[in-house]
Amino acid sequence: MRGDDRAEPLGQGFVSEAQGASSKRLWPRLPSPLVQYWRRGHEEQDNRHQMSDEHVLLCTDTFVGQHGERLAAVAPSVAVVQLTDEPPPHTELTSVTMAFMSKDTLPDLARMFLETSAAATNLRWLHVMAAGVEGPPFDAFRSRGVIVTRTPGASAAAIAETVFMYLHSLSRDVRSFNDTYRERRWKWQEWRQLEGRTMTVLGYGPIGQRIIRLASAYEMIPTVVRRHVRGDEICPTLAIDDIADAVAQADVVVIALPLTSETSGLFSEDVITRMRHDAILINVARGGIVDQRALTNALVSGHLAGAGLDVFDPEPLDNADPLWDLPNVILTPHNSGSSNLGPQKVVDIFFEHLSRYLDDPDVFAG
Repeated sequence: MRGDDRAEPLGQGFVSEAQGASSKRLWPRLPSPLVQYWRRGHEEQDNRHQMSDEHVLLCTDTFVGQHGERLAAVAPSVAVVQLTDEPPPHTELTSVTMAFMSKDTLPDLARMFLETSAAATNLRWLHVMAAGVEGPPFDAFRSRGVIVTRTPGASAAAIAETVFMYLHSLSRDVRSFNDTYRERRWKWQEWRQLEGRTMTVLGYGPIGQRIIRLASAYEMIPTVVRRHVRGDEICPTLAIDDIADAVAQADVVVIALPLTSETSGLFSEDVITRMRHDAILINVARGGIVDQRALTNALVSGHLAGAGLDVFDPEPLDNADPLWDLPNVILTPHNSGSSNLGPQKVVDIFFEHLSRYLDDPDVFAG
């Protein structure tokens, strides 16, 4: 387990991909077969798609409409099975060797895409537009030998900026300012700057490193917690076994870890109790890492000054959950990485991975 990296090449949250591109289709929809061969930008139907030595990609027709020309240029010999609002015939799926779960599958086509991919008996590689892909569906693919890759780093900048949105909002009591604004009251109040405050970041992947760089720019004092201290980190570093001591020193604690068997419940009631009474907790990782009931109790009792939360357990957060009503909490609906710049990064990473996989199908194995 590389439990200190939310966005590594294999394994773990979902990140957005492009929306709103041209809706023009390069190919007509065909009821059957839906396999299309790409030959330098023009369509060539071919009945040879059943051959085992050929690469066949399952993706949505929306992805084809938006990025078909690039796919033709990058992988002219790859066949494509398009998922529309209905799954392709089962006979077509036996040829599929690769699958790309793009952003447009969410939310309506996600289940169909995963079920369709699962029915592709010759599938060898599944790439997901995600910073994290955990849970039974993806575990099932791995258990049958399918390589599952995710999208490392595409949302790092957006998520790091969200961390500081929470921090500024809580430090300046923006919710209170919003109340006085609506009431048209001119109310002066002092707020606390970020300069000189200590921050402990759990996780040293692309997201954690981006958060640390922003913290340093604000002249904060960052410390990182990761599974193993390697000595090349850009700030003081502690091992994950020292998490209780690390959070006890911090004004701000940020969780940016993947959810694994080792990190599930890691931020327990005991760890929360070790935090300072004026501390802020920010979670942009996974809800299952934190004891949500203990966190809620700490926020209600005043043991913690505040929290910025993008993730919950379970999701979506129940509309009767007390977290909604707490004045010292800023909530977002698991969309900290949903920026305007992320979609193109996701697509670029997929095509980079596709090129590498076509050159060496074992490149992501192990």
